[in-house]
Amino acid sequence: MSDLLALIDPRAALLVHVTVAGAFVVAILLLAGLLRERSHPGFGVYESGAPPGTAMTKPLAAPYFLIAVAFMIFDMEVAILFAWAIAAREAGMPGLIAATVFILVLLAALAYLWLDGALETGPRKPEAGQ
Repeated sequence: MSDLLALIDPRAALLVHVTVAGAFVVAILLLAGLLRERSHPGFGVYESGAPPGTAMTKPLAAPYFLIAVAFMIFDMEVAILFAWAIAAREAGMPGLIAATVFILVLLAALAYLWLDGALETGPRKPEAGQ
């Protein structure tokens, strides 16, 4: 098997890969173009939950954006921990301790966001005495 792999030119393999990937993209676009009007005639492009042609008249609440920012922060945690998991054996016990501290700091940040109400999207309840 390794002798066969040695005979394959890497540029030819790349060309086959790019060709197959391009063919998939073209096929998906053609299929989507054919099915778009047939599945829902009279509807245009439907994005962001609003029917086409209607103007947005109300401002979007800021908590939605705050949740998106918090999600991005915690999403980066996964990317960093994935890199740590790849090198976990080489990192040894000091790496495990550092990853544990990292996770605990992020859990504390999540607890703070939760207790502060930053993850709530509904109307705020009036505080006692107001």
